[in-house]
Amino acid sequence: MKRKNLLPVVALGLSLLPLAISSRTPFRTPFRTPFRTIDAVRSLQATPLSSAQTQADFDLMRKALEEAHSGLYRYLSKTEMDRVFTAQRAKLDHPMSKPEFLAVLMKTTAAIHCGHTGVQPDAETRAAFATAPLFPMQIMIEKHKLMVLANDTTNDSTIRPGMEILEINGRTPREIFDRILPAISTDGDIETGKWRRIEGNFNRNYRLLVDQAKEFTIEARGPDGKTTKVKLAGVTAEDRKNNQNSVNNEAKANLQKLDWGQGNLSLRFLKDPEIAQIRICGFGGDDYPQWMENTFRTLREKGTKTLVIDLRGNGGGEDLYGAMLVSYLTDKPFRYFDHIRVKAISLSFKAYTDWGADDERNLREGVTVNPAGGFFVTQKLHPGVAEQPPGKYPFLGRTIVLINGRTFSTAADFCAAAYCRYQPLTS
Repeated sequence: MKRKNLLPVVALGLSLLPLAISSRTPFRTPFRTPFRTIDAVRSLQATPLSSAQTQADFDLMRKALEEAHSGLYRYLSKTEMDRVFTAQRAKLDHPMSKPEFLAVLMKTTAAIHCGHTGVQPDAETRAAFATAPLFPMQIMIEKHKLMVLANDTTNDSTIRPGMEILEINGRTPREIFDRILPAISTDGDIETGKWRRIEGNFNRNYRLLVDQAKEFTIEARGPDGKTTKVKLAGVTAEDRKNNQNSVNNEAKANLQKLDWGQGNLSLRFLKDPEIAQIRICGFGGDDYPQWMENTFRTLREKGTKTLVIDLRGNGGGEDLYGAMLVSYLTDKPFRYFDHIRVKAISLSFKAYTDWGADDERNLREGVTVNPAGGFFVTQKLHPGVAEQPPGKYPFLGRTIVLINGRTFSTAADFCAAAYCRYQPLTS
């Protein structure tokens, strides 16, 4: 599988508004979190950031991305990306709050179409969101319809799981989506990833990008076609965690029935011994290598013919764990990553990061020069670029992989490598 656009120095803290801009890295410690944030003393709303402050931070972000993000122009040309930078910076012509500035930065980084590149709020802004009264429902999105997953109020039973939300404070779901979607970072043009990310952070993004209301007039329609309208107070993160609204009990019980696995790694037989299913929630854990060996030995001993690999909701993890799963689906050596490209080693903005002399030296010793510009990572720095051996007990039967919009990063790498290179695979 080719990997052309990875960034070794993956995050920085903005000088005035400490936001972490992150992009995927194939490296482990010390490269995992090479940024330090600088505490801001300005209040969230009362003392806005000046245009000079936001412009300086925006320029720093742009400089860092242009200097070190090797996938910056993968989906948009330099000319197109320059237009994005110019258009978003033009919005910084007046004082604004931290959340307003955060929204501008989110829309800028979303244009890169990299799911590992985004902006996270600083501690002060996170604390403000935690205590703010947010939209009191958990939601799902089905065919662009906004559906209630759970009612997080104390005891309201008017809005129930399974109802379709028609309006929030007079805005339709389409109007709400149009405000949120441009600020959501995902890989390429994968729409399912955007919808799943909207689901996961709907309440925070609604407040950030749509409306900072404390009360919400909700119009919803039930399965019987009847509509209802109710005004509900927002709930804080603490209230949401503590509230146990009985209206959610049936939906919660049904969801638990779908969660057949135990822990991160699970094996069951849908038809013993012919059809097995494994679920991998994330590519991590010290027990992963031994579990893989034991599981595929069991499949070999039982003579299993069909294997279902469930990667729904798997957000990724260790690169080499993804390669290991591929290794158990082939009896031949293979390449997992064709190459990993790095754009820069010595960074002009490293004063805003935790990137030290040792980090730079280790990176320099682990790359070779790319004649086209930048550098290629060697197996000394990342073993994933080396040829990978087949697994000890390879499964060569029919393989089915289950994915959804939350299948991301290493999980997506595995799918691409398995689909493109080894055996017929259905998703």
